Amino acid sequence: MYRRVWVLLEGSKDSRFFHGVLRPVLETKYDLAQAWEYAQEPPKKTTDFIKSIKQMKSDYFLLGDINDSPCVSSKRESIKKKYQQAIDPLSVVIVVKEIESWYLAGVDDASCKEFGIPNLPHTDDITKEQFEKLMPQRFVSVVDFLSEILKKFSVETAKQKNKSFQYFMEKLQINLEKSLT
Repeated sequence: MYRRVWVLLEGSKDSRFFHGVLRPVLETKYDLAQAWEYAQEPPKKTTDFIKSIKQMKSDYFLLGDINDSPCVSSKRESIKKKYQQAIDPLSVVIVVKEIESWYLAGVDDASCKEFGIPNLPHTDDITKEQFEKLMPQRFVSVVDFLSEILKKFSVETAKQKNKSFQYFMEKLQINLEKSLT
């Protein structure tokens, strides 16, 4: 049976993370993993896209940063409302706090030393601004730093350092097992 999964992402940093980390992991479990950026699209277009994914009987996840929402449930509910109830709330994964926290989560001790950044035991509360303050001066841009992190990224380290990343990886496994039955 051919299995495809879609990951709906907010923006370019998320796409970079998808291609560098998530896609290789997903394609060990699926025949094809594809990304689609939704944040700049009108809600109706995203709603229609979700409906088409469901009609194809493909799996999907929508990743969204928690940002200023008071909790994961609140953010999940606002996403559900925005997309006219078309989205399955169980397919929504909230990144705590922002995608930069997932990048940092995958940096192990040796890579932290190499980059000259502190080895944070947990990255759940890291914001984009905090991430940028940690960036060593030798990197020309944030994109350059993100690219270097992806070269050293460890999924196992990330699962230990970031609860929302761990949740996504567990959800992926559960989703796969459920669809195989």
